[in-house]
Order: sequence, then C-alpha cells, then structure tokens
Amino acid sequence: MTPIVRYLTINELPEDKNEARRLLAKAVRFTIHDGKLLKRSFSGPYLRCSTNKTVINIIKKRLEKAKGLWVDELPGVLWAYRTTAKTSIGETPFSLAYGTEEVIPVKCGIPSVRYMWLDEDSNRELLNHSLDAIDELRDKAHLRTALYQKKVAQHYNKNIRVRTFKIGDWVLR
Repeated sequence: MTPIVRYLTINELPEDKNEARRLLAKAVRFTIHDGKLLKRSFSGPYLRCSTNKTVINIIKKRLEKAKGLWVDELPGVLWAYRTTAKTSIGETPFSLAYGTEEVIPVKCGIPSVRYMWLDEDSNRELLNHSLDAIDELRDKAHLRTALYQKKVAQHYNKNIRVRTFKIGDWVLR
C-alpha cells in the first residue's frame, strides 16, 4: 500500500515531519473511490491511477521471446519513452523535467559539431538560462495539452445529436 493510499484510507502519516508535509501536499490531488486511487485533473474529471500502459506495451514488444530479461531492457525503454516528444504536449518529458534537451549517450562518443565545440562555461550559462525558462516551457506544454484535449473533445462530439425532451415524452420503449 503506497503512503498516499494509506493516508487516504486510514489517515496514517509517515513519522518524518518533512515526508508527512510532502504527503499532505500531494494527497490533496488524489481521492479514493470504490477502492481505486483517482487523481483530480485540471480539466475536471478524475483520472484513474494505473501503471503506464505505454511503457508496458513497449516492454512486451521488445521481450516477446526472452520473458525474464525485462529488468535489462527497462532502462532503454524508459530512456526511449522519456526522450520521445509527446503529441499532446509537444515536448519530451525529459525537457519538461530538466529544462534542457537530452543528449543521447551515443552522441557523446561520436564527435559532432555540437559536441566538439562544447565549452563548460557557456554550457553552464545556457543550462542556467534553460532552467530559468523551464516554467515558461511547462506553461506552453500545459496550454498545448488543453488545446489537444479540446480538439479531441470536438472530434468526439461532432457526431453527437442534441435531443431535447419535454415532460411526458416517451424516452425508452
């Protein structure tokens, strides 16, 4: 049982004050309904907390023959997932977390123009600038997500016919 579930079900907090404070701040965004952990979304409906199906599906595809080697494949799958731009946000999860573009390890060993002209001072300065602008990047991603959700809703709702009923109308036959 995770600490959030433990707190929401039996109101039990960790003994460490800092962990308890962090848990209380996180728990505000969650609720339990019918024994399932749900997260409050910004757009309104609750989201079901579950395993990341995308990561599990990638692991299944990569391990069709060797079932017991998932532990060895997991870092590569997570790296691929974190460094692939998502359609809904237009950014990679890595760039939203760290504020910078990732450099794939293979690119470090192969001399490229970008890597050959690396200067530690300018790199630190650019990284600090990126970290200063990370909030703007996250705000843009949030706006793109809202726009994406609006487009999905419009696509879904385009075939819905609005029906109005009056008192006394037969609805079910």
